[in-house]
Amino acid sequence: MIQTSFNAISTGATGMFGKQVVMYVRNGRQIIAKAPRKRPGKGTAGQERTKADFRLATGWSARVRANNELRSWYLPGVAGGKNVHNLSIADYLVAPVIHDVQITGGRIAISASDNFRVHTVTVAISDAAGTVLETGLAVNIGDDNWEYLPATRGLQGCTLLVTARDLPGNETQFEKELLAGAPSPRITVCRVARTCRQPVLMNDSLANTG
Repeated sequence: MIQTSFNAISTGATGMFGKQVVMYVRNGRQIIAKAPRKRPGKGTAGQERTKADFRLATGWSARVRANNELRSWYLPGVAGGKNVHNLSIADYLVAPVIHDVQITGGRIAISASDNFRVHTVTVAISDAAGTVLETGLAVNIGDDNWEYLPATRGLQGCTLLVTARDLPGNETQFEKELLAGAPSPRITVCRVARTCRQPVLMNDSLANTG
């Protein structure tokens, strides 16, 4: 790929030329790239999955760019070669990561990150029989750090299910069982990422503030 800010012959030209090169302008710079070629026949199963995911991601990008509220979430990340289109595509293709869940001073501390941003972190607390005692939203206290103040007291024997969700609807879950009588909680199920493909609804929730 060639980037050029001025060329006496091709400046201002865009499109495909001679089925060999494609020219377009991004952030005030003219870019000349090799023309894409259509693959003959189908690719491998992995390649077909990637193509399908990218088609869905492109659809999410179109939805973002057509919705001022969704678009406003991505605008702060626009810089250099990044724009709302490629930011939203990248966000769609990558689920959040939950790095750690700890109990400190009666509060549940969560570390979670995303390639763009984590939108919500939900905490569900169940007893030893599997009955859900409470569910609520954690509060972001800065950077990748989230905090939840449970109403349930005495969490030993309970199970925490933490779910981190990004704007396109990708979710990652982290389950932690708090064993009664154990010197410290232990993780029984680590990070499980899935894409539910149900994008967030703006202004649809209230956070747990304690």
